[in-house]
Amino acid sequence: MKKRKVFIMAYARANVGDDLFIVTLLEKYKDIDFYIGIKEMSFAKAFKEYKNITVIENNEENFAGRIPEKYDAYIYVGGSIFMEGGKVYNLDNECNEFMKKCYNKKIPFFYVSSNFGPYQTQEYFDLAKDTFKYCKDICFRDMYSYKLFQDISTVRYAPDLIFNLENIDDNIQKNTVGISIIDMSIRKNLQKYENTYIECMINNIIKYIEQGKIVYLFSFCKEENDENAIEYIESQIPEQYKHSLKKVYYDGNIKEFVKIYKSMEYMMCCRFHAKIISVALGQKMYILSYSKKIDNVIQDLSLAEKYTNIENLEENTYINLNDFKEVDKEKISQIKEESKNQLLKIDEWYLDIK
Repeated sequence: MKKRKVFIMAYARANVGDDLFIVTLLEKYKDIDFYIGIKEMSFAKAFKEYKNITVIENNEENFAGRIPEKYDAYIYVGGSIFMEGGKVYNLDNECNEFMKKCYNKKIPFFYVSSNFGPYQTQEYFDLAKDTFKYCKDICFRDMYSYKLFQDISTVRYAPDLIFNLENIDDNIQKNTVGISIIDMSIRKNLQKYENTYIECMINNIIKYIEQGKIVYLFSFCKEENDENAIEYIESQIPEQYKHSLKKVYYDGNIKEFVKIYKSMEYMMCCRFHAKIISVALGQKMYILSYSKKIDNVIQDLSLAEKYTNIENLEENTYINLNDFKEVDKEKISQIKEESKNQLLKIDEWYLDIK
């Protein structure tokens, strides 16, 4: 059988969540030859062990000039990829024209595990509606996005693909608290909360250490300044506490990162995929939400009775460890099973071509 060539579009910038998306495809469809465009090779470390992917450096991150027939299918896997004004592979007239060409030439285009928005104009929304008509499948990860486009036959809903992350053997380090840190200075809508967030994190870190805990600060993405935020927070921690403060920076080694992440007894989830991973791994977690996309998933799946929005934080807000909760195991199993449907239509196409 002729091997199929599939081009993956993704935010391939050494970001934990997006790298997990890509690795999930590589491991599931081992008989497909995947190709991906990456800005620079340093972002490709997560894929080096896989023989079924070819990395194309300095590949254009837009649709202009692409030739549909070059590949047998296209998969765009990513979360917040439909933000008006976004830069990487975002909706525009070139995207619309490319989708039409794929549709006319019967080359399937799949969108996997995304959410829609934020958007400001009717023009952007209308362009999305028109573009989605030409896709083979669009599977959103939240009900809000699904309901916006549910009148389009190719639009579906399933929980985020990473919920199906395979659990690993328990190796819990007692008296540990992990915190996934984000940098608010690069997010315009969050900049006004930055100082309060940082002071709150510092205060909580000190209190946890005073309770005899070792605190791990996790960076999910260097490109998005997580490491800078962690370095600054560390610099503000008094010297007598620093022996109980650790840093974990994601460098493309997914398995090692997830292993350390899993070992945390408690996890404070500030990153979107932090909460997804913590649910999948059955951790005691507490969610700090910085956007509607996080609120939507929490509410869709009833993931937490209690969580905190960043905008409601105060410098002295204390996140009590008693409020860190595991999601019910039966519910986790159900969510994992449903999340497999993110790839339902790709599975059907894959079976047809085998």
